[in-house]
Amino acid sequence: MASVEKFTHGAVVNQLRHCNREIENDNNKDIDPNRTHLNFSLTPERNMSDLAYYKQRKEELYCYGRADVKTMAGWIVTAPAELKTREEEITFFKSTYQFLENRYGKENVISATVHYDEGKMEKCKDRWGEYLRDENGEIRKELMLGRPHLHFNFIPVVDDKNARHIQTEKICANDRLNKKELQYFHTDLQKHLEIDGIDAKVITGKTKAQGRNYTVEEMKERYETQKELERLREIEKKYNQVHQRTYREGRW
Repeated sequence: MASVEKFTHGAVVNQLRHCNREIENDNNKDIDPNRTHLNFSLTPERNMSDLAYYKQRKEELYCYGRADVKTMAGWIVTAPAELKTREEEITFFKSTYQFLENRYGKENVISATVHYDEGKMEKCKDRWGEYLRDENGEIRKELMLGRPHLHFNFIPVVDDKNARHIQTEKICANDRLNKKELQYFHTDLQKHLEIDGIDAKVITGKTKAQGRNYTVEEMKERYETQKELERLREIEKKYNQVHQRTYREGRW
């Protein structure tokens, strides 16, 4: 599954630093620094930093002067569960990157990084489904690593040939990532993977049902909600088992 986010000029620095793991003393508890060495970059080789290239490319394009203009967008594409080995995942990410580069233009690619070190902090439970607590009575949590995923950051560029300024292209996230683009993105990516001979599904029933793309924070909230529902279903199942056993034994 893939999701997309849009960033204002002021948010670009932190996003690029996050993707490249350049934030010192990062307090993000969803990152395991012991696995960061597994991450790798697919960003085109340039003799400058990602931020420097972003600024250079941005200067070549027309951009409205408002502070709320989204000057960079980022697709996050997660490796499908069918991929069982790192080699299969790397092949998938390289193919996906090529699809994205062809779609948005190599000159507009700011960074492309694959993360293997990110997950979700989950509450620890014992075998009876009860939450474990530390010496202070707080619920214990541990990092459950998620599927590896690709962060593909790019400047959303569209033609602007009728404009009165000298640039023939402009930055416009709403036009580049319009409803039609979001509607056909997964389908087009799936076709590309099939042509590349990669047996992995990025189109699922869940993807179709969502109807839109969720941000990282929204996906994490949905993940937490799903885990809570699973916990409640497990409690209900155990209750029904005890209830049925009591009924059979005649202890009403």
